[in-house]
Amino acid sequence: MKRSVLLLAVVLAIGAAAAFAWFGGAAKLGLVQPGQQQAGATRPSSGPARPVPVEIGTVRVEPVADEVEALGTLIADETVAIAPEVAGRLTKLGFREGDRVKKGQVLVQLDTAVLAQELKQAEVDLKLARDTSERASSLVQRGAGTRVASEQAEAQLAAAEVRVALAQTRLEKATIAAPFDGVVGLRNVSVGTYLTAGQTVVTLSNLDPIKVDFRVPELLLRDLAVGQKIRVRVDAFPDRGFDGAVYAIDPVVDVNGRAVRLRARIANPGLNLKPGLFARVSIVTEVRESALVVPESAVVPDGQAKAVYTIEADKARLVRVRLGKRLPGRVEVAEGLKPGQRIVTTGQMRLRDGALVEPVQPQAKAGASVTQ
Repeated sequence: MKRSVLLLAVVLAIGAAAAFAWFGGAAKLGLVQPGQQQAGATRPSSGPARPVPVEIGTVRVEPVADEVEALGTLIADETVAIAPEVAGRLTKLGFREGDRVKKGQVLVQLDTAVLAQELKQAEVDLKLARDTSERASSLVQRGAGTRVASEQAEAQLAAAEVRVALAQTRLEKATIAAPFDGVVGLRNVSVGTYLTAGQTVVTLSNLDPIKVDFRVPELLLRDLAVGQKIRVRVDAFPDRGFDGAVYAIDPVVDVNGRAVRLRARIANPGLNLKPGLFARVSIVTEVRESALVVPESAVVPDGQAKAVYTIEADKARLVRVRLGKRLPGRVEVAEGLKPGQRIVTTGQMRLRDGALVEPVQPQAKAGASVTQ
């Protein structure tokens, strides 16, 4: 019994020494203030809340466009294969490959020797037929000839006139002129080649303006209209955009792809764009001239929704918003804000609704500028 009492006394003594040592060390380190070492002691009240430093921006008004992305192919505004309608030997080419040519410029000249002789023969036959018709008509008037003979002479005269016109046309067809301004391609024949009717000599294309054919899903049909603006980008010029406008919409929807086919024209004065190029097309379906836009960094999550901190009397107010179109570094706000409102763009992590804020100057970032 005495041994148990002695053991309990030793344990209590060790516990008391440990407690004294801990409180003394904690007081020296400032972990426990004097007067707070007893159970039930209260902490002193903290001072006034300090303002949270934040960067401030404003809600801006600017035009925002809704766009539809599509893929298409560039085609020439007009293109035609230059080919003779009559057979003959090629005697002259009035162009160099790749040249720009004007409407009416002679491109192909065939040998006209045979055709010219055929025209002369037809003109001689016409003169004879005209004389015969006049004599037959004169004999009928004097009662020395028959009306049948006169009618036959008139028919022969008409046939001779047709042959002259045909020979004249064939002679004219030996010369081929450009039907419109354009650029000639690579020729397929050489001077001296005997050409058959319909044999292609070269292709003529009008490339200014140039057209683009593209398709969009049928679900967007109600958003399409003639005159809508487009922007085209091609891999050959990755840093450039080319503007144009829709001028035709196919009235028939493609049943295979369930898509609507559109065609637009693009100004191409430098002839940089070529038919056959793959094109990425952005078509503007709607433009909101007075859209509200904020920096993307101003938007924070609020549960399943999105929100923005506005500044009212140096206090942050959490306002839920409905976002619209996303832009590079910015986002459209469809509902929740007003033009010119001050908003927090950086520093939201330390904010809560109603917290005091202190505007600070934005810090410059290497290689980038801060958008407010």
